[in-house]
Amino acid sequence: MKYFKTTQIIFAGLFLLVSLLSSCTKDFEELNTNPNSPVDVPAINVFTNTQVNAVGRQLGGWMQHTYLGPWSQQWCKVQYIDEDRYMPRDMSGEFQAPFTSELKNLTIVINKAEGEEENPKLAAAAKVLKAWVFLYVTDVWGDVPYSEALQGFDKDGDLTPKYDKQSDIYAALLTQLEEANAALTGSVPFATSGDLIYGGDPMLWKKFANSLKLRILNRAAGTPYSHTYNMAGGTTVTTTAGAAALTNADAQIATILGNPSAYPVFTSNDDNATLSYPGLPYRNPIFNTLYTRTDQGISETMVDWLLARNDPRIHIYAQPTPESQATPPLKYVGWQNGREVTSAPFPKVSLLGTAVAYDENALVYVMTYDEVQFLKAEHYLRVGNDAAARAAYEAGIAASMERWGCEDGSTVYPTWGKTSITTSPTGQAVNYATYLAQPTVAWAGTKDDKFQLIIEQKWAGIFGQGIEAYTEVRRTGFPARIFEYELAGAYYPNLGLPIRVQYALSEDTHNTTNVEQARVDQKIERINEGMFSTNGIQSQVWWHTRKNPIPTTTDVK
Repeated sequence: MKYFKTTQIIFAGLFLLVSLLSSCTKDFEELNTNPNSPVDVPAINVFTNTQVNAVGRQLGGWMQHTYLGPWSQQWCKVQYIDEDRYMPRDMSGEFQAPFTSELKNLTIVINKAEGEEENPKLAAAAKVLKAWVFLYVTDVWGDVPYSEALQGFDKDGDLTPKYDKQSDIYAALLTQLEEANAALTGSVPFATSGDLIYGGDPMLWKKFANSLKLRILNRAAGTPYSHTYNMAGGTTVTTTAGAAALTNADAQIATILGNPSAYPVFTSNDDNATLSYPGLPYRNPIFNTLYTRTDQGISETMVDWLLARNDPRIHIYAQPTPESQATPPLKYVGWQNGREVTSAPFPKVSLLGTAVAYDENALVYVMTYDEVQFLKAEHYLRVGNDAAARAAYEAGIAASMERWGCEDGSTVYPTWGKTSITTSPTGQAVNYATYLAQPTVAWAGTKDDKFQLIIEQKWAGIFGQGIEAYTEVRRTGFPARIFEYELAGAYYPNLGLPIRVQYALSEDTHNTTNVEQARVDQKIERINEGMFSTNGIQSQVWWHTRKNPIPTTTDVK
């Protein structure tokens, strides 16, 4: 009897154990899945993350504030100034990151939205942002992986992709934006939340697609103007015109501008592509980088340009010098890029403006209406429509002023400080008619003169978009001041502005054959990290068809 009871107990225990094991096996996946680390999420969630990463990298990251913001002489390094002297560093992280982060994630968004989620408008918006990211990558490096890139998802995907020619990448981006324009129809939002740029509005994404298309086409449309530079040391250099890299670029621009119902573009500042930041932990990326540091200030080139035009944006872009804050009158003093000293005399130079660098909630501008107006002005000037070019030029100036808080009829006040902001009781009155009448601003002179007016106003308007500014400085040769003096501390003397950023060292290790072929195809020079052109022509990127002067004399004040 005792044995029987013992056997029953053992059997019952085994039955319970088997039952428990069965239950555990049945729910094993659920029990061992971390709800905080999902393996699959809706495409819109990925899109949200990608917008933050892409905008933060291109408009607030290291490449912007340390390299190309200073290289375009919108701002400068005031300490740790090696990069401002064109000193090279390994670009592996900067080259790889767009591919392994935002371009990868945008591919996921497009695949999911076009497939299982059946949301073609979200896919189209992702294509627009993907084109924006790829344009940055190819404009900085030239030929880059495109057609064989992002194959890591595929079982047999190529992990050593070829480098596509920049001309082919441009053609592909234009096709991608055309597809997006066709898909972005109607007014019904494609998402109720998660689109931080436009709130799921398909029409605004459509305008962004076509405005970006204008940027791409204008970049390849040539610069058919010459200019005489007043070089440091008293000499002059006259440049020649730059041919169109894409012969039908202006015809394509005319198609867009001639059919606004099919190809709407930005028509006011309300259309601007922007990203806003609610505050910690989501803060403006420029603020996030600089609020505890003092590495960047405003360049002498920018300050002198603004002061020469009595431009009210000086109070937005810069702070009065600490010295003048203590002992008025207030003064703005920029620091010349690429000095041979280790740091600037801080009390005597201006830091970046509080609205640009010390506001954690400040908007970041991805693309703007004023840029579109300057693109139109340049196109109309090339095709001989002077009246339309002037109207677009003046509208671009007004739009930029308005966007930066310098509305016609208002008063703009100097501000200073980092954590605690002080506002001057005395400001500058803004009057657009007076501003436009100045000899340094007024629409007058030859086509060459008017081209310079458009480009330098555009350069000033896109302050804080250093990567875009660097691309335009190379393409156009303006502001002229950048090319008229040699950096006193230049890491590569007498070579001028780098014409490209060097390829990543990681590519030489892991994608050796293809990156080497890209160098051969583009005739990149073997010396100086391939960043320069010793004759001013060889090894430039595809659309860079003009020869900008190479200074040999420094000009340090």
